[in-house]
Amino acid sequence: MEDKIKEAAREKVEAKLWVATIEANTPDLYWKIDKERQIELNKRDKFEAKVWSYILSLIEKDNKL
Repeated sequence: MEDKIKEAAREKVEAKLWVATIEANTPDLYWKIDKERQIELNKRDKFEAKVWSYILSLIEKDNKL
């Protein structure tokens, strides 16, 4: 049962990371917003991608133990 939970958690985090990475690498995602706010939101998106990547690395380390 624990293995199923670990696998489901990994899959959910991978999906979140995939979406966060796409958002972080789409420069015209916020095309309706002024340039300064676009930059702020892009920084936030890049930070979110790093957070999800870190969480995934923790899950992968846990699965190796």
